[in-house]
Amino acid sequence: MRTTLSFILSAFVFVTVNAYAEQVASVSSVIVPLHQTSKIAALTDEKKSETCFELLDHVKGPKFKNENLKRVCAQVQWLPSCVSVKGTPIVHFEKTGHDKRKKRILVFSLIHGDETGAGSLVRYWLERLDEIDPRNDWRIVPVLNPDGFEAKTRTNANNVDLNRNFPTRDWNDLANIYWKKHSSSSPRRFPGTVAGGEPEVKCAISQIDDFKPDFIVSIHTPLAVLDFDGPKVKPPSFAYLPWRSLGNYPGSLGRFMWVERSTPVLTAELRSTLPTNFETFDRLQDILGELAKYKLNHMKEAASFLNR
Repeated sequence: MRTTLSFILSAFVFVTVNAYAEQVASVSSVIVPLHQTSKIAALTDEKKSETCFELLDHVKGPKFKNENLKRVCAQVQWLPSCVSVKGTPIVHFEKTGHDKRKKRILVFSLIHGDETGAGSLVRYWLERLDEIDPRNDWRIVPVLNPDGFEAKTRTNANNVDLNRNFPTRDWNDLANIYWKKHSSSSPRRFPGTVAGGEPEVKCAISQIDDFKPDFIVSIHTPLAVLDFDGPKVKPPSFAYLPWRSLGNYPGSLGRFMWVERSTPVLTAELRSTLPTNFETFDRLQDILGELAKYKLNHMKEAASFLNR
C-alpha cells in the first residue's frame, strides 16, 4: 500500500513539473525576456552614435550622404529607460529653436518596423535640422522599434503592435475586444497582454514625460493621409497628403495623448512610393512647425478645458 501511494505521488509530481515546464517554454517562445534592459546603466557617446548610424544607414534616399548621417549621430542622446526588448538602445536627436514663442515638437518614427518609408523621412529631417536654425524645439526618436526594424516586422520582438499598447484608460476593458472585432485578431495588430507593458512604449512615455511636447508627430506608411487627433484647425494646403481624421482606438498614441491628455498628435501616413526629391518633406516639416507655433496653442487650451 505504501509502495503504491509512493508511486502515485511520484507520478503526480513528474506530470506536474513537466506540465509547468511546457507552459514556461510556451510562454518563453512568445515573450522575449527583458533581462537585457537592466544591463544598460550607462551608454558612451560612441555607442550612442554607433547605434544611430547602424540603424539609419539602412535607410536610403536620393540626397543621403554618410558623412551627414555621422554628423547627426554624433549628437544623439539617450534616456536610460529607452531600451528595446532585445537590448538595443533607443536614441533621440534634439535641436533647440530660436523663436521666443517656440513650441516643443516630439517626433516618433518607425513605431512599426516594416514601414521603412518613415525612416527615409525622419533621416532627412534629422540631417536638415542639423543644418538649419529652427523656430521650434524639436526632439526626434528616429527608430522607436529597432527590433522590428531589424527584423522587418510591424511588431516588436514580443510580437506586439506598439501603437495598440499605450496605456489608455479603456485598454483593460476594450483593447482585446477591439483587436478581435476590428482587426480579426490579426497577429500584426496584437495589443499585448499588459497596458503599456512593452519597453518601447515605456520609452515613448519617458520621452513624453521628459520633453513635455506641445505637439507630437508620428510617422507611418502607407495610407497617404495626415491623420490629425487634435482641435479643429484650418487644414494646411499640402497636395502630397490630404488632411483627414481617421479616429483613434484603445491603446493608440492618439487616444493616449490627445483624448486623455489634450496634446495634439499628427500621424503622417506617407504614400507607399516616396517623392523623388525631398522638397515635399521640407514643406511638410515647415507646415508642422507653423501649425505647432501659430495655430494650436489657444485651441489646445480650450480643448484642455473641455476634456476635463
